Amino acid sequence: MKYFSYVLLLGMFYLPAASADTSETAVKHEQKAAQQGALKKCTELLATGRKYTISIVSTLDKTTEGENNRLTGELSVSDETNKPLNKEMSEAVKPFVQCVTETVL
Repeated sequence: MKYFSYVLLLGMFYLPAASADTSETAVKHEQKAAQQGALKKCTELLATGRKYTISIVSTLDKTTEGENNRLTGELSVSDETNKPLNKEMSEAVKPFVQCVTETVL
């Protein structure tokens, strides 16, 4: 009886810890899969017949508690000239920038 109680006691502590670790890993994996291909889908909003350079530079601060304060950065889009876009092209890439901001960042 003493042996059975010992096994039961160990099982009570081991099973919740083991299943909690597994479910957390599974949730993280599913979140990554849901976001996969988001940037590629946003590129469909860019005009055809041009080459674009897309740069995303960000800093992730995991020392802060607020969700909005953790990720900061810059998204820039330029064409084959690698110069800042003129007003007309800036308006043309606005839907792309909005898509990336909402789905990727």
